[in-house]
Amino acid sequence: MRCLTFAFVLLAACAKTEPSVQDPLDYLQVGVDPRQEAAASIVDLERHGFVVGRRIEEASYVAFDAARNGDTTVRVITSRGVALSVQAPDVRWPERLWVELAPDPRPDFNRDAQRDVVVAMRERDRTCLAWAEISAEGFASEVFRPRVEWGDFPCVLEIDPSWPRLVLEVSVPDVPDARVQLPIKASARNWVLDRSASTAAHWDEEIARRQQTLKTFEMRGNVRGAERVRNELVWLEQLRNGQEPVLEPAEDGEEAR
Repeated sequence: MRCLTFAFVLLAACAKTEPSVQDPLDYLQVGVDPRQEAAASIVDLERHGFVVGRRIEEASYVAFDAARNGDTTVRVITSRGVALSVQAPDVRWPERLWVELAPDPRPDFNRDAQRDVVVAMRERDRTCLAWAEISAEGFASEVFRPRVEWGDFPCVLEIDPSWPRLVLEVSVPDVPDARVQLPIKASARNWVLDRSASTAAHWDEEIARRQQTLKTFEMRGNVRGAERVRNELVWLEQLRNGQEPVLEPAEDGEEAR
């Protein structure tokens, strides 16, 4: 009997498994889930009286807009939390009256199969577009930055979603209320004035329309209006016929856009 009992003890000892050791890194999660975080943010906004409007989801982010009376906001949520937040009114930009997600189609500037974020910012007499791309790591970065030599108070009016081109409105420096619209394209890693044959009609139309307006102002004796249009024509001609900026060369293996 002692031998039998001892045998059972040995079998029990052999059958006993060692406790598994869990790696603490198995429980470590870096960042947040964009969808869960966006849902929580929406609940909080609705609790404060906001009504959520448009919502878009991509692989690495969730974006939505919301409004409460005259208060509006656009938020982009990534694994890093709120990667981009735009609101109106904003004391830093008093001309900004309303913000919302721009309608589709949206561009994909770096062609990573993830559409970018375009925010429409309404001003008193125009709507400007802000264009941002979201990286797989959850960072938001501005896609387009205008050159100071193009003019003051730049405003993107149109974005071509199928190709990196856009229409930019700028104010003529030191001339009140003088504005012109410029075709812009991406080349290598820079944005440049588009003087290609495909945009000749745009330049011609901008100039022809102002020439007609100038004649009308001169006939009516509108000295101030005529002077403004003359300055717009000079600015357009200067930019259209100016030297192309020196571009940063593409690196080996990088395709110039």
